[in-house]
Amino acid sequence: MNIGLDASVLELPPTGIAKVTAGLSHACLAHDPGLTISAFHRRPLRLTFQGSITAHPLGRWVPHQYWRSLILPRAIRHADVAWFPWNGNVPHLKTTGIVASTIHDVLPLIIPGYFRAPGDEVRYRARVQQDLDRSDVVFTDSIYSRQQIVAQFNTTHEPVVIRFGPTMTPASARSAAVSPDDKPFFVYVGGYDRRKGIEGLVRLFLALHAEGKIASRLILTGTPNYFSEAFRDVVKDAVARGAVEERGYVDEPTLAHLFQRARALVYPSKYEGFGLPPLEAMTAGCPVITTRETSLPEVCGEAAVYIDPDDTRSFAEALLSIETDAHLRERLRAAGFAQAATFTWEEAAATFLGALRIALQGRRQG
Repeated sequence: MNIGLDASVLELPPTGIAKVTAGLSHACLAHDPGLTISAFHRRPLRLTFQGSITAHPLGRWVPHQYWRSLILPRAIRHADVAWFPWNGNVPHLKTTGIVASTIHDVLPLIIPGYFRAPGDEVRYRARVQQDLDRSDVVFTDSIYSRQQIVAQFNTTHEPVVIRFGPTMTPASARSAAVSPDDKPFFVYVGGYDRRKGIEGLVRLFLALHAEGKIASRLILTGTPNYFSEAFRDVVKDAVARGAVEERGYVDEPTLAHLFQRARALVYPSKYEGFGLPPLEAMTAGCPVITTRETSLPEVCGEAAVYIDPDDTRSFAEALLSIETDAHLRERLRAAGFAQAATFTWEEAAATFLGALRIALQGRRQG
């Protein structure tokens, strides 16, 4: 089987989607050594492939919209499978093979107030429906996302759920990544995004710190994106008071080391199609505090402390319990290791390739 991969997402600074795309590609080659993958891209890749995946840079100076509508379809149409892993974005394509797309979630339809301008939701729905109509196989990240896709759109075939494996190797943790002081900390991972609950988390941490109830600091990772002046002000105040430390974007070894040293990952998001940071935290032996919203219970099972981010009192109690109870932290670490071990790239690759083979067989018989 020859897979043609739209590698556009790998041109950007590494995101969760980019990491799982690369991870699944490598896992598929390990599962089936006879497989070939050709990755087509316009700009230089930020994540590099290993092994027998061949990168094909094409049309670097062609405007993006023409590259996607003209250059990419011509290059990818000869593959047995044309795979579009970045939330669809499937161009019009004439191929004798099959088209596979990954729609990681449809959270814009779930998040209140996501669409700002009149007609935005209509255009979004039309684009996703077009991607579904152009795809022979659709993959998604969780049972929750599958349910939402089926409920919100017309689907000829039910999307196939891929349970991704962790994308980091804790053994590669960089020991010099954290300053040598012994002051404990909690860590937040996930980007400065309003839907992640980061503003409420910072405000709560600042209040607990000001009241002398918590000794740990909160480390924020991710490129700073202050989505409001009020959020910018509260972060700067928390940093000035020593309650919060901003690290910016951190690479994988640094993140693994943060997970290994942190009291816990605090992930108060209400809207997730999967939830990669909690999985990676559990893989590294880091306790997790998160919510029971959307797909997160599928990832964390019974290995997390669940909170309602809008209930400040219970949220604070969860933080303080992790802060003071070493036995609770050890129990969560053990449970997290066991839960994370149920997510493997071997299973992901077997599910992915199995669905592709079924669809290919159907196309050839048809």
